[in-house]
Amino acid sequence: MDRDFMCFFYRNILPERTEVAVQGNIPYHKAEEMVREMEDELQARVDNETWNLYLKMSDLAGKTEQMLCEALYLQGAEDREHMLQ
Repeated sequence: MDRDFMCFFYRNILPERTEVAVQGNIPYHKAEEMVREMEDELQARVDNETWNLYLKMSDLAGKTEQMLCEALYLQGAEDREHMLQ
């Protein structure tokens, strides 16, 4: 497997394809809207220091989820390559 190419594809091409894939996905957009509403409500209820801590935690959670998705994508590509041999 060409790991460098697969990483390039995952990081540069796949995000665009993901946006297209969820474009008409109503449950996805409803969930996204619910998250925004909950974040607005949370921000209104907590002090600035707590809100900033939440934002840092949310950012870190997003980064770890992204790392997991990339690892699963690469593992799936490697598994597929092995199946085709």
